[in-house]
Amino acid sequence: MSNPLAAWRILARMDRLFAPLTFDLPPHLEPVRFWIWLQVVALRFHVRTRYGRRIPFQVSIDVQGQVRLVRIGRRAEDLTPDPFSFTPSKAWQRALTGTCPVHPGEQRDSAPLAIAPKPRRPRRIAARALPLPDT
Repeated sequence: MSNPLAAWRILARMDRLFAPLTFDLPPHLEPVRFWIWLQVVALRFHVRTRYGRRIPFQVSIDVQGQVRLVRIGRRAEDLTPDPFSFTPSKAWQRALTGTCPVHPGEQRDSAPLAIAPKPRRPRRIAARALPLPDT
């Protein structure tokens, strides 16, 4: 490496590759912290070479100290929609405003029925005297 600028570029690429672990390990995993860090570095290197430098990823460490790659890409919080945001569909908006039919081919102003419906008679309510209260 005769060019100091090339060496600086290589070091600038490895800024977060060899970074220490940013989380605390359980007490029984502290003796093997170096080996866990080495696994995390290997996964960081794999994700960088395969997907690029700016891709976020998540690792998990089990009770034996094995590091596994959980997710590559955006976080789960970014993928889930806000439960309180609501945008009604176009069909629902049209059905509420009444400007257009809901389904294609449906017409709101349909032809009158050939047979007129029978007029409904009011129901008769039997007029009975209420029983006397128990006192």
